[in-house]
Amino acid sequence: MINKIKRFEQYSKVESMIDDFLSSFDKPVNESDNDDGISTYKKIEKKVLSDLRLDLKLVLTFGAGIGALYPVVGEMMQNLSLSVVDLSKETIVLLTIACVTIVYLEEKKPKSIEESDKLTKDSKSMLEELRMRGIGDGIVKKVIKSIESIKNIFGVIAKHVGSVVGGIIDMFGYTTILIPIMNAILYVIGKYDMSVDSVIQNFFSLGLGVASRIAKHGLVELISKLKGFISDKTGDEIIDELETPIIQKFGDINLGDDESEQEGDLIKEQ
Repeated sequence: MINKIKRFEQYSKVESMIDDFLSSFDKPVNESDNDDGISTYKKIEKKVLSDLRLDLKLVLTFGAGIGALYPVVGEMMQNLSLSVVDLSKETIVLLTIACVTIVYLEEKKPKSIEESDKLTKDSKSMLEELRMRGIGDGIVKKVIKSIESIKNIFGVIAKHVGSVVGGIIDMFGYTTILIPIMNAILYVIGKYDMSVDSVIQNFFSLGLGVASRIAKHGLVELISKLKGFISDKTGDEIIDELETPIIQKFGDINLGDDESEQEGDLIKEQ
């Protein structure tokens, strides 16, 4: 009986989370009301890049996408409750750029040895700085896995731009829909007090839930909001395409504790 109650409570939580995600998808972020607004982080970004003499390439190329990640990473870290960690906005910017750089090195494989060497050197420098601020490599790994979970939800919707999102870096190429999706992600993380740990656990369910709410539920409204700039197909045509492929895609997600090979030798367990 107790197990059934727990399962029902979990089911109810996931359903509420899906409702909140869908209803806040197009909710604008009012930076005057949000001290952690993207513009605030972008100002700090310049200082971090300058102080550590980091390569500007990634930030210049994926600026808007990385900027949208700062508040999300900040909210997840605030909910982690680590008393010995420096969780200033400067640290959040540093942590986010470090994660994106590490992912870029593995997903895109820099075109030249010089670029690879520079980004690798920058990554090590950022990781060392983060360690001095109380953020070990284990936390960095969790943040990367959390961003991967976000990317999987993003992929449910982004495929209707006409291209499959293969990795985290690909996600940054779709700024038009990335910003509103990140707004919804930020809202859900904040409402449910999710840390990097609980995002990894809960966003798998959220992704499945968004994918399965196809015909007569929240996705109808969501597609109505999106169809003007994601696809020139009708809402019904988009909904018809969503059913099986997306659910199959989420079945391939590995949520185990195995080490991710993508992080290579840069991140080591503490």
